[in-house]
Amino acid sequence: MRKLGSNINTFLCLIVLALSHCAMAQVIQISNVEELYSAVNNTANAGTTLVLSPGTYMLSATDSNGVPRPKGGRIELQPDMSLIGVEGDRNAVVINAFNLPASSFPQTANGIATGPNAAVRMGLGDNALEWLTVRDARFAQANIDSGLQPLDPGTAYIRIAHVDSTGSTRGLNVLNFGPQTSGQTIEADIIDCHFFDNHFNLSEGVRMGNFQGARGSTVNVRMSGNLSWGQKQGRLIVNNRATESTVNVFSSGNRFYDNGGGTIIVGGLSSNNTRADGNTINFEAHGDQFIRNTGESEFDRGGLIALGTDNISATGGGSNNTVSIKLWGCRMLDNNLDLTRIGARSVPESTAELSQNNHVTIEIHGNGKQQPVEFFANSLPAVPSYGNSVTVIR
Repeated sequence: MRKLGSNINTFLCLIVLALSHCAMAQVIQISNVEELYSAVNNTANAGTTLVLSPGTYMLSATDSNGVPRPKGGRIELQPDMSLIGVEGDRNAVVINAFNLPASSFPQTANGIATGPNAAVRMGLGDNALEWLTVRDARFAQANIDSGLQPLDPGTAYIRIAHVDSTGSTRGLNVLNFGPQTSGQTIEADIIDCHFFDNHFNLSEGVRMGNFQGARGSTVNVRMSGNLSWGQKQGRLIVNNRATESTVNVFSSGNRFYDNGGGTIIVGGLSSNNTRADGNTINFEAHGDQFIRNTGESEFDRGGLIALGTDNISATGGGSNNTVSIKLWGCRMLDNNLDLTRIGARSVPESTAELSQNNHVTIEIHGNGKQQPVEFFANSLPAVPSYGNSVTVIR
């Protein structure tokens, strides 16, 4: 039941399992930020559900006596711990990271790159975050991330449901980051969340994938009923400088609007002169909407953009990457371009021969009663193609 489902029945079964887990967990009632810090940092509370009373929980790097808080004031969930607000009102409980300084979000530990950091961190066993708002992690890579999973060799199960996330660089990161996550798997369910106005720096609603040295890693994501708006990229699915890694996404009834790019998919992204080879992304969407994605962005703009590989470094490149997309009844309207597919893109163009045998295949079953405005290219530059290809099945 933990495997990625390709249909709604499997998706619903996973939700039932997650709810059953929460129902059996010991419950600790939390009424203020000091109780939150005390409970979340107590290793004896592994496996518990923390239920927060209505209010704003202002995070801080030090307590009222000036004593540094553990983990720089971040909220890092213990193994199998859940954090729940008020059911039916995602705005009743607010975790606000506005006062956390940049020093609360290191990206290295003992000289090893640990990757993006966030105000609320998950990734140890079964972790859930539900019915609350996380906001204003101004100096972090995201409000929420899965970055704890390298501490546990097992599969990480992440559930984000009925959550608002705004005011950071990203709303949510779901990543295997670095060689230390090679061979690891993340299973993530993202349900009925709002990712909006995350406007710092790269600016993304949701980012998921395998990053910077991960090899043979897997991210399985099921997204249902989410909204993402007001970012440069509403959703980014990518294997960034990873090798032989996979991302599987089942997406149902999500809406991406008023971003620069609605959803961007990159089978293998090469940057900083580091290659991305032999990766796979499988993306299946039912009834997703990509509307008015025309905002300012230095990245690709439009509704749905898919690239087999994208090389943005002088000596990098990426080969043997595959993107498979299946769309059922997805609506695309009033975007810069509704649908873009590129087998391989090389910037600068002189590096084109470094990226070979990359493929994008897209199946379109119904178009949401709209005729999408499309662009496709086997390779950019176009000649020679070096075995890169785009295939469209209608």
